[in-house]
Amino acid sequence: MDSKRIEQTFSEVSKTTGWAVDKRISLAVTNIYLGRGQKFDAGLHEGAVNIIKKNEGWTSPLRSHLLHVAAAFIVLKEESIESSLKLVNQNQQALNDAGFWKTSYTYLAALMMKNPEEATRARALYEEMKKHHKFLTSNEDIPYAALLGSREGTVEERAATMNMYYKDLREQGFSMGNDLQWLSQIMTFESPAYNPEMVGKVLAIQQFFKDEKIKIKYAQYPTLGFLAVTGVGGNALNEIVSNTRELESNKIFRWYKDMAFSTAVQQTMADNIKGQDIVDMAFSTSLEALMQAQQAAMMVSINAAIISTTNNSST
Repeated sequence: MDSKRIEQTFSEVSKTTGWAVDKRISLAVTNIYLGRGQKFDAGLHEGAVNIIKKNEGWTSPLRSHLLHVAAAFIVLKEESIESSLKLVNQNQQALNDAGFWKTSYTYLAALMMKNPEEATRARALYEEMKKHHKFLTSNEDIPYAALLGSREGTVEERAATMNMYYKDLREQGFSMGNDLQWLSQIMTFESPAYNPEMVGKVLAIQQFFKDEKIKIKYAQYPTLGFLAVTGVGGNALNEIVSNTRELESNKIFRWYKDMAFSTAVQQTMADNIKGQDIVDMAFSTSLEALMQAQQAAMMVSINAAIISTTNNSST
């Protein structure tokens, strides 16, 4: 991990996004670019921002709190910015047609989808997930349903496996809730079939960080799933620990200690995904997309909290 590169990129991103944008958003954008091994280009990013503003209505989440995250995703796509934005809106419309209400999360899912045809499978998986967790399954699960629904296997088996992973980890002391549900969803990334070894991997990784005095908070549950699916070994986990401690001492992360851990994980996983352990490029690309979706979903939640706080303070 190159901490100086992270610091420099964050500085460039912050200048581009402006003082009004929460620094955690700037950190997320920094991670999106660096996680894909791409240098931040302020001109390209600003160009994407301007195209989004020009084409999206005032009420579109792409124009407001998803603006810079969406711009980063679109810049990194192979297609032109205009073509990518057009596809996002086609995907979004397909999700609406499939029965999803238009929200920030459908736009986020649309950013990740390869084509509008994936919307039908996304809805089917979402409905199966609701059969197991009626009250937990909500808008926040739509990006996961979109990305996992497009993978091989039946949606019925994948949803059932998610539920089994959820129950297994609950019995091992994990706290119930959305974060555990997202972890159980990520655990099915490689296969819709239940695999007890996947549970063992998650527990071993959790214990490793506990032994290293790194506390895994509820919001970081999904991170354990990413690490388990990637199959990182002891060397990579040790690297995450040392990188986390290094970043925590950096002034950028002074007020955002949690993001020091997530940044260390993303940078280490990016290196592992590009390594010899994972040779399937389709697997690599899809896992990167899911990681980015998780990061962006956290940013949506942060923005919602900021807006709520602002509204409460003004009343």
